Formats: sequence, structure tokens, C-alpha cells
Amino acid sequence: MTQQEKIDRFWLCFESQAERLFEQPSLEIIDELTEQLATVDCGISCEVSQVTTCSDRELILTAHGDASRFKLIGTLVQRAPQISGWRVLALKPPRGFSFHVDGKERLSISDWRFVPLKSSPDFSRFGLRIEMPEQDARLLDEDSLSFILEEGVGEVLLLLCSHIEFGSSETADALSIHSLAETIFDWALVRGPESMRAWLPPLEQH
Repeated sequence: MTQQEKIDRFWLCFESQAERLFEQPSLEIIDELTEQLATVDCGISCEVSQVTTCSDRELILTAHGDASRFKLIGTLVQRAPQISGWRVLALKPPRGFSFHVDGKERLSISDWRFVPLKSSPDFSRFGLRIEMPEQDARLLDEDSLSFILEEGVGEVLLLLCSHIEFGSSETADALSIHSLAETIFDWALVRGPESMRAWLPPLEQH
């Protein structure tokens, strides 16, 4: 079976159960669809939103930052049928930083700041230092920070950050975390790898 046939079979299967899935909790849908997506490529999975203000649900196909699978995800989304109640998106989009993390409700994410780190004179690689209250720094580990940043700036923009560190120090010219996605996006358009520019997400105001 060709990859195109596998893709078409996945969408036929999804279409046949879309109405049932629409009523199920997100985690149950993700488990079921990730197993089905593995028949196309084991490196692709998904996220599923709750019902949005448009009365639909989002099915987001993700490669967890693996750029080698972005093209395949693009093909998957292009071949998706129109299914009532569902919107299919390629790669995790930026969501902004006005949210809470389960189990870490005390984090003051919206108040975080960041400093771009220049690793070379032409700024050809993008690094970050995330600055936060000392209490937040004590509660965080690298995995939690990565999850928060991916939620905030999306899968593609986070992938473009070659180095990330965090701590409680306060740099005078640090920027609000709410401008992080725009800062990475602007750098990527000018100095980022050309191969990634086609995948840069549209930015919305949060």
C-alpha cells in the first residue's frame, strides 16, 4: 500500500467515526487516532480541542517538532475531507501565554519575560533565556518549560530555538513573554533557515 493510500484510508476511517468522536473526551480521541495515524507514520500523532466558539473541534496533526515529517503532515491536511464539526490543522499553532498548567496552577506564566541570546554576530541561531519569579523557577523543570513554550509559540517557532535556559534573574531590557512568538517569527523571516519559512504559522493577537 502506498503512503497516499494509507493517508486516504486514515481519512475514510476518521470520516466514518467523526460524529461519534465529536462527543468523546479529548484524551480518548487522541489515543484512538494516534493509533490509527501510526499506520501512516509512527512519528505523527494529534491533539484534539474541546468544542470551540465556532461549535466545532480542532484536530491538530503534530510531529512533536520533527521537521522531517512536516511535509507529510502538510499532505495529510491537504487530503483531509470536509467533515462537519471538525477543523483539521497542520502542526501545533501559537496559543499565547494566558493559560494555566494542570498541577502547576501557581505559575505566573503571563508575567514571564525573555531575553534573546545571540550565539553569533549575524544572529544566525536563536537562543532564549526565560526569566520568571523565583517561585516559578523552583516549580519548573525542562520538560514543563518546553510544554509551556510549545503551547505559547507553537510547534514550529519553538523548534527554531536552538538553546533555551531559564532562571529567576531580572535583565533590564527583557521583553514580555507575550511578544515571544512575534520575536521568533520576525527573526525567522530574516535570518532563520529558509527551509522552515514555509511552515511559519500565522500570528494572532493574544
